[in-house]
Amino acid sequence: MVAQSGYSCEPRRYCAQIGSCEEAQWYLHNCSWGQRLDRDGDGKVCETLC
Repeated sequence: MVAQSGYSCEPRRYCAQIGSCEEAQWYLHNCSWGQRLDRDGDGKVCETLC
């Protein structure tokens, strides 16, 4: 599925595969696997990007 944002829930295993903080946040909130991008569980996804 591709959302209006242009993002897709095709799994991304690593933050290095994600281009922006906005994209990472979208995955966190919209994809079943998005929580995996918050490795330390503090609610901040892909901290190297955000």
